Amino acid sequence: MKKSVFILLTTVACALGADPYVGYIYPCGLQAGSTNRLVVGGQFLQKVHAGFVSGGGVKILDVEKVPNFQQPSGSQFRYLAQWLDAIARGDPAAPPLPTDPRAHVDEWRSNRWWQVLGTLDAQKRSLVERALYVRRNALQMSPSLNQRLLVTVAVDADASPGARELRLFAQNGMSAPRPLLVTAAPHEEEVRYAPPHRPLPPVPAVTTFPRVLDGQIMPGETDTWTLRLRKGRTITLRTVGRELQPYIGDAVPGFFNPALRLLDPSGTEVAFADDNFYHPDPVLVFTPPEDGDYRLEIHDLLYRGRADFVYAIVAEVGEHPVDPRHAGLWPNPVPQTPPGVPCSTFAGVIDRAGALDEHVFNVREPGDYVFDLLARRAGSPLDARLSIFGPSGGQPVALFTDTTNHVFRGSIIQGECDPVGTCRLAAGVYRLQVEDEAGKGGPEWSYVLRVYRPAPSFEVWTAKSSFAIRAWSRSSPMKVFVVRDGGFTGPVKLLETPAFRFDPPVIPAGTNVLKVALVSKRRAPYVVQEFQFEAAALIGGHTQTVRIQPADEYNQAFAWDHLLPSATFVVGGLPNPNAWKRKVK
Repeated sequence: MKKSVFILLTTVACALGADPYVGYIYPCGLQAGSTNRLVVGGQFLQKVHAGFVSGGGVKILDVEKVPNFQQPSGSQFRYLAQWLDAIARGDPAAPPLPTDPRAHVDEWRSNRWWQVLGTLDAQKRSLVERALYVRRNALQMSPSLNQRLLVTVAVDADASPGARELRLFAQNGMSAPRPLLVTAAPHEEEVRYAPPHRPLPPVPAVTTFPRVLDGQIMPGETDTWTLRLRKGRTITLRTVGRELQPYIGDAVPGFFNPALRLLDPSGTEVAFADDNFYHPDPVLVFTPPEDGDYRLEIHDLLYRGRADFVYAIVAEVGEHPVDPRHAGLWPNPVPQTPPGVPCSTFAGVIDRAGALDEHVFNVREPGDYVFDLLARRAGSPLDARLSIFGPSGGQPVALFTDTTNHVFRGSIIQGECDPVGTCRLAAGVYRLQVEDEAGKGGPEWSYVLRVYRPAPSFEVWTAKSSFAIRAWSRSSPMKVFVVRDGGFTGPVKLLETPAFRFDPPVIPAGTNVLKVALVSKRRAPYVVQEFQFEAAALIGGHTQTVRIQPADEYNQAFAWDHLLPSATFVVGGLPNPNAWKRKVK
């Protein structure tokens, strides 16, 4: 008994101290000039009462908690089902309670939405019906997605299209950012859930483009859309799915992997896409041979389904192939050459299958040289192999392929495909040969190769980009990572700003991970603000300053930890919730 009480108290304490977690937003975006109520799923959302969206022009108007739906008894289920069917026929009045004494009406479970079914709107009723009729499978349920909110969001008519970062606030902290898409094109949501005994309303065909199709792949589902297409008028269907949440901790392979299938009016498959080069989000370009209603299907490639498998399909007339080098919603910092170090840069494209690219590099001073080829980290599909041939030719003096990173950082998957290495070279003329490991090529297979002498340098990343400064302590915990290069082992100082300082302010020599506190120099601010921070180190008698990269730590497929970059740090105070509601922007 004592052990059970200890576990319960520990769980409650963890929940009270944990930041809110946003696992998904559905739909994942909305049109400029519109207002919509979004379903937000996650964990530790009980105390959420406000939020913030980066980039300007987007406001959170209201946050409402979706009640937890428990399984009702047989008689209560029949009563609720009877009432919902009556509402569907146009009669919102509550039916009379059963008079059968075996119904045990006095023992029915209480739920604030069940008690007012007749006043609920269609969105809320759909959530109630899914909870009542869809059998719960413990193997498919994720505790990190069990709680839900309804968040009303308004976008200004002149808001710039693009990806924003949405964060939610609670009395216990602030959530990590989640993408929210603002588009110029109008949106179309999938048909809401209805009980299996009630016929679904006919799905209207999408007839005007551009259009954004919003959906959510739940267990066992394949979503279907009807597109009215014209002969000879090319349509491009670009999916955003995996990019909404690049890394999922409790699913294998650790991300949603959508696939598109297009069928003609006779039901024959005419096009299929399951990726865009190596990106899991597919792009399908199709020119209809005849007019008609075409059926578009989307499902997970492995036929999985869960609440955070949210997607948006951008449907546009014309051929709009998405260059993988420009795909992605998350910022990916480009590696930099150490300050003050001369660098030779070679750019190229493996423009066809089996092609080789060659460059000449003249070594005047013998010694160690760093070869850093940037391709996959910048979105290129090139899986590069770099061979270095000496002045005498023959076998290569060095061969670099994949790189093993000690800290996985950035949203690009398979970033370790880029060859990075150091080798010692004598004076002379060297030939640098670049090729694709699989012998592939095309206009997108671009790269940039930097060659420079090793020099001490460093990067600083965080495991969190959102900070709630507690009024009673004026601080918030932070974990920082130092990525060292060129033999740099010295201490790194986290620079204070007019508003904040770090405690401790110095990451000791040789330390790569450290827990610190972000401390407010004044009373905790009520208004949420965006900040940037810097770090500095003494290298070679000179101070080298870098921007601290805001990021959030995510686990992929139970195994790998990734630092997912954010555009900015967001910091706010934690007074009482009413003050937040009044003053949050």
